[in-house]
Amino acid sequence: MSGSSTMKRNFKVSKIFFRYHYKPFTIYSFVYKPNFAKVPSEPANLKKPLQRYKPYSVNREVEGVKLGEVTTSVAGSGSTLSKSLPHVSLGLQKQSGKEMSIDFTEQESEICNILRKVTTYLKETKNLPLVELRIAGGWVRDKLLRLECHDLDVAINSLTGFDFANYIKEFLEKEGNNNQVNIHVIESNPEKSKHLETATMKLCGLDIDFVNLRKEIYEDSRIPVSLEYGTPEEDAYRRDITINALFYNIHTGQVEDFTEKGISDLSEGLIRTPLSSCKTFKDDPLRVLRCIRFASRFHFEIVDDVKDVILKDESIKVALNEKISRERVGIEIDKMIKGPDPVQAIDLIVNLGLYDVVFSPPPQESIVSGNLGAPKNCLIVAKILSWLLSDKSKDYNIHIIFHQLNENEKRALYLAACTLPYKDMTYTEKGNSQPAYQYVIRESIKFSNDDVNKVKKLLSSVDFVTKAVSQNNEVLTDRLGLGLCIRELNSEWPTTLLFALSNELRPYMDQVKEDKEIKEINNKYTKFIERIYELKLENAYREKPLLNGKDIQKLLNIKPGPNFRDILNSIMEWQLEYPNSSKEECQEFIKNKYNNLQ
Repeated sequence: MSGSSTMKRNFKVSKIFFRYHYKPFTIYSFVYKPNFAKVPSEPANLKKPLQRYKPYSVNREVEGVKLGEVTTSVAGSGSTLSKSLPHVSLGLQKQSGKEMSIDFTEQESEICNILRKVTTYLKETKNLPLVELRIAGGWVRDKLLRLECHDLDVAINSLTGFDFANYIKEFLEKEGNNNQVNIHVIESNPEKSKHLETATMKLCGLDIDFVNLRKEIYEDSRIPVSLEYGTPEEDAYRRDITINALFYNIHTGQVEDFTEKGISDLSEGLIRTPLSSCKTFKDDPLRVLRCIRFASRFHFEIVDDVKDVILKDESIKVALNEKISRERVGIEIDKMIKGPDPVQAIDLIVNLGLYDVVFSPPPQESIVSGNLGAPKNCLIVAKILSWLLSDKSKDYNIHIIFHQLNENEKRALYLAACTLPYKDMTYTEKGNSQPAYQYVIRESIKFSNDDVNKVKKLLSSVDFVTKAVSQNNEVLTDRLGLGLCIRELNSEWPTTLLFALSNELRPYMDQVKEDKEIKEINNKYTKFIERIYELKLENAYREKPLLNGKDIQKLLNIKPGPNFRDILNSIMEWQLEYPNSSKEECQEFIKNKYNNLQ
């Protein structure tokens, strides 16, 4: 470094070296100071000179090739990739113990090379402001966490995404790329958190979104009243959390951390807002739920000052309730309960005092009976579900069927846990009394009617299942009784059993290690399931009557009427009791039982 006056001018060793130094790796961090000055044609609202940018980054060379300078040809005309693909390293992620690094795929390296070539093409052929490109947000975060990411968002300093995408198309056509390049425009839609028009196109087989750097000005709404071209620093600070505010500079091959906290928070596993959390949440209250979602997605910890604002500032809860559409709330909740740790998400919602804000009750005047149960109950059941679904429960004689549930079934279970406090409350809808959880699912988080039906099955079956399991534990249930039970529960019988088991274990959650009580309850359910399989009733809900309506009319010489339902029920009960009987035997049974109707 001392041998180059240019390097001396452009880089100085930063004291933050010690902050990002994790044994046994030595990471050299620099404060990067670009030489270029503000160009006259720059948009007027780019108020901060580019010289003020101080991104925290790492500068390395891989086998003599500067980061980001991998030689490649235009897509479709043959690739000449360097032997070593770019690699950026920023120390260890403490929770996983893995190196935080960006390892480029061949596709990603080729995309970066094409984008650099386009900016060179614009510099040489167009009278445009200096064009800088950065990969923004989620891709940088996920790459550093060694996670797969197929979504590339490219931020542009001085052009709209649509304009730059068209320049890419123009460049590729001039280079002789015969592959058709289609550009799609995603219009701005503030209600769905799309505040700016975005251009998207496929490049090297990957979908890429292009949007300009921006700054946002808010007043009394989560939708900004003003959107302007912004500096990278302004764009970083307007984001929800620091780990989402990182950039990868395509030209310098550096990770840029304008908030000066993104890298350290990613390393330490922390969720923090770039600006004061109070301002961040008042600008866009949806960010409260995004903090929770990302914490549960990565098993990160929300820092105390952010938690304190959410917990103590009632105006944030009011803003979240009044300014955010219920559809947006539902989208965040759906991502949480389908994510890797729904329990952490539910824990944060409950303990940050957000339960009745997120899962808001029916209007007070429509409530007919019952009260909201303790929100902590939904958290307890969610924790039990998580335990039962994990390998940790195998030593407690949990039936293997519970470890074979699919993701949709698990989602329904956690959704039922979320709405459990509303189990005993009813409200009036169009003159009819309905369970309050129906309102919560349909109106508060805008989930589907199918979700309502699944949760209704789980919550309404708890008492029925608990009683059936207990009776079977005392005296083995016969084939008819057990078959009717499975037909009542339908295809959801495994999830209804698991949910009922979770509720029965609830009083023991605080002493979950009390082997005797836990095992005794689990044994009852395992015994019940084994009885189902012993009698080959696991698919009883699919069984069709041996005789249909026309058969009954012909057999008894009667017309369709109210008796048909009773006759069909009798046929099904007889089939369950005598599983290997023939259609002829069934006809004989029906003739004898209903001869008075002939």
